[in-house]
Amino acid sequence: MLRRSERVALSGLFVLGVTDAASAQGPADRPLSAAPAVAIVNVNLIRMDRERVEPGQTVVVRGDRIAAIGAAGDVVVPEGVTVIDGTNYYLVPGLTDAHVHLPTDFPPAPTRPDFGDAPLYLAYGVTTVVNLGGTPTQLEWRQRIATGDLLGPTIYTAGPFVNEPRVKTPEEVRREVVTQARQGYDLIKFHELLDTTTGLSLAAYLKMNETAREVGIPLVGHAPVNLGLDVMLQERQSLAHVGNLGNIYFLPIQANIRFLTVSATALLLLIVVVLTWAGAAFVGRLRQTAPRRPPTFSRVRAITGWVLLASLAGFASAVLFYPGGPLFDSITLRVAFTMVALFLAVAALLLSALTAKLWRDTNASMSARMQASLVSIATLVLAFCLAAFWVLVAWRSSNRGIDRVAQRLHDAGISVQTTLINYETFNTPGRLRLLQDPVINYLRPEARDRWHRQPQAGIPGYRYDQFMKKVTGALHRAGVPLVAWTDAMGLPLIAPGTSLLRELELLTESGLTPYEAIRAATVTSAVFLRKDNEFGSIGVGKRADLLLLEGNPLQGIAHLKQLVGVMVRGKWLPSEHLHQMLADLIGKE
Repeated sequence: MLRRSERVALSGLFVLGVTDAASAQGPADRPLSAAPAVAIVNVNLIRMDRERVEPGQTVVVRGDRIAAIGAAGDVVVPEGVTVIDGTNYYLVPGLTDAHVHLPTDFPPAPTRPDFGDAPLYLAYGVTTVVNLGGTPTQLEWRQRIATGDLLGPTIYTAGPFVNEPRVKTPEEVRREVVTQARQGYDLIKFHELLDTTTGLSLAAYLKMNETAREVGIPLVGHAPVNLGLDVMLQERQSLAHVGNLGNIYFLPIQANIRFLTVSATALLLLIVVVLTWAGAAFVGRLRQTAPRRPPTFSRVRAITGWVLLASLAGFASAVLFYPGGPLFDSITLRVAFTMVALFLAVAALLLSALTAKLWRDTNASMSARMQASLVSIATLVLAFCLAAFWVLVAWRSSNRGIDRVAQRLHDAGISVQTTLINYETFNTPGRLRLLQDPVINYLRPEARDRWHRQPQAGIPGYRYDQFMKKVTGALHRAGVPLVAWTDAMGLPLIAPGTSLLRELELLTESGLTPYEAIRAATVTSAVFLRKDNEFGSIGVGKRADLLLLEGNPLQGIAHLKQLVGVMVRGKWLPSEHLHQMLADLIGKE
C-alpha cells in the first residue's frame, strides 16, 4: 500500500495530468477544468447530517453534483473517471463563511477586482461565501462562478445596506427590499453603524421585515438599538453579530441615553457640591474660623459625603463587572452594586426628610436650605436611575440574565451569526495572533501593507471577547441556531479563509463540540439561506463542495487545516494546486 504522501502526490498528478492545458495557463488565471466524473473511493465519510463517520464509502461526482454515495463495494465506479484514493482520509462538506465583504472598495482593506481573492477562501476549505453588502458586480461574479467561467467559492450576496438615512420612510424601505429581490440578490442586510443617525422608525422597521417575508428573501442585520430587543424578537430578525446583543440588551445605553445623562448629571452635581464644601472647610481651617451650621445641615453634609462615596464605589464595581470588564463573572460585585442602590434609596429619603426640616427651621439660612434641596434631589434622581435601570441592566449579564435572553431568542426562532473573531481584534493577544496570519502576505499589496501597519496593542483590560464566548455558549445550550460568520475583510486583520477556521476554534472554546462548530459553518448556514437542499451536507443531488482531510475533524477543528484537496462545484483542487494559487497572488494587484 502506498504511503499517504505518495497517494496524495499520485492523486494530484493524475488530476493535473488530465488538465495540463488549463494548468499551463496558470492556476490563478483560469479555473481548473472539471473531469466528466470524479470518484473518491474508500473514504471515511462525514455527511454532517448527524455526528457519525461512515468508513469505506465511495462518492461519485458528475459535473457539479454528487451523483452517487455508497459502500465501496456497492457503488460502481464508471470507467474513465478521475479516481481519488480516500483510504484513511475524511470527506466533509465544504465550509461556508456567511459574512464576508467582497467589494473592492470596502473601507477596512481593498480587495482584488474580478474576485481575485477567491484562492484565499478555497485554499482554506471555504467553498461558499455570503457577501453582506454588494453591487451588480458581485451578481456578475456569482453568475460567472455558476457557469464555470470564474473559479471561486459559490457566492450568495446581499445588495446595498438597508439603513437609515439611506432609506427612511416605510414606503422607501418597501421599495428598496422589493427592488433588491427583483434584481436577484439573495438576502437583505439591515445595517446600523457609522452613518446611522436616528435609526429606522418603528413603522419603517416593521415594513422592512414584513416586505422581506412577503418576497421570500432572508433578512439579517444589526440590532435595531433605537427600538429595543422586544421589537426585534417580535419581528424574528436574525442578528449579524452576537455582539449586537450588547447594545440592545446587556448594555443598551444608546436606546436609554436619558438614564446615562441624568445619572451622570446627578453624580457630577454631588461631586461639585461635596468638593465645594471641602474647599470651604479647608479655607476655614486656614483662617481658623469655624462656620456655624444648624445640626440638621451638618447631618445633610455627612450623609451626602457617604452618598458620594457609595456612588463612586458603585461606579467602580460596574466598570469591573459590566460586559467586557475584568470581573464580568462576579456575582459579589453585582450584589454590592445592588446594595449601593438600596443605600442611595434610603439616603434619599433621609435627605428629603432633613431638607424638609431645614425649610421649617427659621434659623436655617437660605443657602443651607438650597444646598440641602440640591443634594437631596440629586440623590433621589440617582437612586431612581439605579433602581429603574442600572441595577436591572447589571443583572442582565449574570448567568441567569444571559440564559434568559438566550431562551427568548430561541423562542422567537432567531438565528445568530457569531463573528466572535471580531472581538479578538480589540485585545492584545487577539491582535498579535491575527497579525501573524500568513494569509495577510497574500492580500492585495495595499491591504497587506495597511494591515502590517496596524498596532499590536489592544484595549487594556478588554475582555468583551471572553464575555461573548460565554454568551455564545448559552445561546447554543438554549438551542439558538448559530451560524459561523467572520466579517472577513469587513474589519482590519480578519483575513479570508483562515478567519473562518479561527471562528470555529472560538466556537469550540465557547462550549460547542467540533461537530457542532463545523455544523455552524455547513448545515446551519445553508438552512439560514434556505438552500439546505443545495449544499451544507453531503448527499446525492447536492452541490459537489467537498473537503478531503488527513485527519478526523470531529476529533478537533485543527484537522480542517490538513487539506488533501478541495472540490468546489465538482472541480478537484489538490493541495499542491491550492498552494500554487496562493503563490501566484504574491505581488498581484
